[in-house]
Amino acid sequence: MVIAIIAILAGMLLPALAKAKAKGRQTACLSNMRQIGLATMMYAGDHADFLPYGYAYTWPGQRELYWWQDLCRPYIESEAVYSCPSASPHGQWTELRPPGTPKTLVKDYIVNAHGGAYAESGKPNWVNANGPFVNNWGNPSRSMSEIQDTAGTIAICDGNTNAFEIWRLEQTDAWHNAGFGPAFYGNTPDARNPGLGHVAKRHSGGFTTSFCDGHAGFTKKSTLGMWTNRAGD
Repeated sequence: MVIAIIAILAGMLLPALAKAKAKGRQTACLSNMRQIGLATMMYAGDHADFLPYGYAYTWPGQRELYWWQDLCRPYIESEAVYSCPSASPHGQWTELRPPGTPKTLVKDYIVNAHGGAYAESGKPNWVNANGPFVNNWGNPSRSMSEIQDTAGTIAICDGNTNAFEIWRLEQTDAWHNAGFGPAFYGNTPDARNPGLGHVAKRHSGGFTTSFCDGHAGFTKKSTLGMWTNRAGD
């Protein structure tokens, strides 16, 4: 009888414990995003108001590849900040790692470096509606002054394993939320996970983000305007 009661109580407690653990991981992830958001703002403050590149090859020769995590590292207290506690497996990058950086870079969080929707997607209002980050192909990085709504524009978010970045607007959950069809994984609509794209909803069906003013937040379903530099989307 006593054993049966204990079993019943355990059955009642386990879901609550699992929920509490998941909430703890979400809180830790949000803390990571706060530190990342602050680091990107500090970087911009030290670089004439320009954001770090999403990624930057060394030129000439493209022999080394720096990611935004490498550029923000001087402003980050611990490498663990780049790891989402709910990511399994962790995203990893090992190619062209520069001297003095971790040989394996954890890529659980990805930048919003898209250039808008592609014309072939048939949504002209969203073509060239780019996000805040840009990559280094001999061009300058993007200035904060180009972001019309810093508090409402997603900078960095929970990313799907090995997605590495968002390079087109169709790769966001917002594409599906807007009724435009499945979000894309790479350059292909992902019918198996239509509401994700390159976004990972690891925390109670949502994802954590840092925004372009440095604050962090939790989002269940994003809108297309949250991913663009434009105000009023």
